[in-house]
Amino acid sequence: RMGQAKSQNEAKSIYATYIDHTLLLFRRLAYDIWTSPINLILLILIILLLIKLYFMKPKSNNTHKSVPVQLPKMKKCDMTLAELHAYDGKNSNGRVLTGNRRIDLYGSGGSYCTFAGRDATRALAKMQLDPSLFTENYDDLQDLSENERSTARAWHDDFKDKYDIVGRVLRPGESPTIYTDETDNVENMGDKKHK
Repeated sequence: RMGQAKSQNEAKSIYATYIDHTLLLFRRLAYDIWTSPINLILLILIILLLIKLYFMKPKSNNTHKSVPVQLPKMKKCDMTLAELHAYDGKNSNGRVLTGNRRIDLYGSGGSYCTFAGRDATRALAKMQLDPSLFTENYDDLQDLSENERSTARAWHDDFKDKYDIVGRVLRPGESPTIYTDETDNVENMGDKKHK
């Protein structure tokens, strides 16, 4: 019993020493903060930032927070630029090129809403979101540099891994392909962007 009491006293002594050292550290810290105006200002700024981070809710657009309705897979089809333009994310069902998976990006008001309903190849190749790069007419992209063509191909490869390919943009006068369940593969179509 005596040994047990002695080890309890030693534990209390170690704990008391730890507490004393911790209190001393906090007293020194408080002294350094109160005696230096710069440290006091920094402490106030840190506290305000922590309060803001903890209590402020991120602003969100309720239209982007709504749970998206799971739409059936779109049947593959080719379309003209005019037909594609109807799928601009406004008053539509958002089903072209599976953009409905990321309505927060491609839907109305999203970061990349300028892509919706348009051929974005030139903008992606040039790595710019300049509205002048989206034309209403068919763009054969012949004036792109080899580096820009390579960039467009890299974007295509990235997108085809993330989204379903549902068709092609038709050249003027080109007839659309009629896809059946057996020929729904559009991977190896002679698309102008991926030759």
